[in-house]
Amino acid sequence: MNFKDWENEKDTLHLLSQILGKYKLEASHQEPQWSHVTLNIDVQGFSTGMLSYGTHTFALNVNLMQHHIEIVIDQHVHDIALKNGRTIQYYYNEIEKLLNQSDIHLKVNTLPQEVPNPIPFENDVEHHHYDDKIASEALALMKFAYHAEANFINGLRVRKSKPGLFWGTFDISCIIVKDKSAPFENDSMVIERAAFDEEMIEFGFWFGDDQFEGPTFFVLPYPFADQPFDTDHQFPKDCYFDQQLMEYLIEYKQHHDIDTITQFFKASYLKFADFLNWDNVDYAFSPLKMRPNHLNNTP
Repeated sequence: MNFKDWENEKDTLHLLSQILGKYKLEASHQEPQWSHVTLNIDVQGFSTGMLSYGTHTFALNVNLMQHHIEIVIDQHVHDIALKNGRTIQYYYNEIEKLLNQSDIHLKVNTLPQEVPNPIPFENDVEHHHYDDKIASEALALMKFAYHAEANFINGLRVRKSKPGLFWGTFDISCIIVKDKSAPFENDSMVIERAAFDEEMIEFGFWFGDDQFEGPTFFVLPYPFADQPFDTDHQFPKDCYFDQQLMEYLIEYKQHHDIDTITQFFKASYLKFADFLNWDNVDYAFSPLKMRPNHLNNTP
């Protein structure tokens, strides 16, 4: 999917994810690196998972298979159809109305984060693009990214955050964290100071932007890479280090399979772990003492 071919639809999906994320931010137990606010990727789309408010449990799900938003509150399920022409304002107001009717009164910051020219949800009539076919293609990419990241990280013996949708930047990422404090230099930056306060390596995927015409996988270390890195025989073809972004990158092509992305993640991990002087890295790849299943996700 070329970014320019579905930029409007992508922006609307991004803002829908931000609506869900704002509720999750206020109604889930906090974790380091903002891991508690990532949205779950599932077979139908993306979801907050179970949230709580007082005695109520609830979840918000964007279903890209059947093209509706599901609001599950206690024992009740409500649907809002996803349609071209319906605005972010409409979706937000409908979700708020249903939650309030069930005595769920969460105060959320309605101004989108990490996007240019943000418009509060309740005022946003500019973003109203939805296409069933594009949504289905976006879901297929989300599921591929999720499985590629899970194939790499799930079997590792490390402290980690497993794959989830980071709704601020609309990327699907997972993280390996080292128990080494590394406070972000600017404490006034609320998002960054919580995201970057320990040494870590992030493995992610985003859909493309003005610089990258299509979906791209990346690996980013923190503290950030302040030197150039090569791509040796451990890396698959087509990947490279971008010194401006301080990331290893591989732009997704149809011939890339999960094994290719796993190889990219592992090679990047080894390079950046060495850069960060992490010890005992080999231990992460120690085999699990269980019978492999059909996925056998040890990289």
